[in-house]
Amino acid sequence: MKKAILTIAAVAMAMFAFADNSETILDKIENCGKKNTTITGSLAQVRTTAAKAKINMSGTLYFTASNMFSILYSDPAGNKTVINNQSMLLVAKGKNQKFNLPKSPSMQKLASFLLDAMGGKVRNIANSNNASYTVSEEGNTYVVEMTARKKAAKGYSYIKLVYRQSDGVMTFMETREFSGVSNTYTLTDIRRNSSIDKSVYGL
Repeated sequence: MKKAILTIAAVAMAMFAFADNSETILDKIENCGKKNTTITGSLAQVRTTAAKAKINMSGTLYFTASNMFSILYSDPAGNKTVINNQSMLLVAKGKNQKFNLPKSPSMQKLASFLLDAMGGKVRNIANSNNASYTVSEEGNTYVVEMTARKKAAKGYSYIKLVYRQSDGVMTFMETREFSGVSNTYTLTDIRRNSSIDKSVYGL
């Protein structure tokens, strides 16, 4: 009996130590994120539809910590996603959709997700998506995986975020929606804390 109690105690202590380490890593990611005033990189995106058809897209991603983000696509040419403070613009297949974020909760949630992911604010994402998370170290990266606690009509069932340990820059993101649609985003040729022409955030 005594041996069983000691085993349970050892397991509990190990779980506590792992949870504590996870929180330490999240702190590191967020603290590094605060030092990244701008991030620019080449983006490769793969969208998988609910019917399992794959669509390859590519372009350039821009992020400025003061609530500005954009993806200007070269393939499909002309497509874009732009967040500029309280406004958001989506351009796809020649169709423009502009949103006043405070008046559009669903788009506000999407914008906050993208900004938080780039800024390393992982806990905000987990809270917003009602998700549990695990944190691990792989090579020179921190890997955060989130799983929604409850099934929903909309939103993400799973999120994976990969950050460089050296500077907290996100290099990979995967999202899976309850609808069956998934996306992967891979960022390369990364430049941080360099000047960005504000025209890339034009609405």
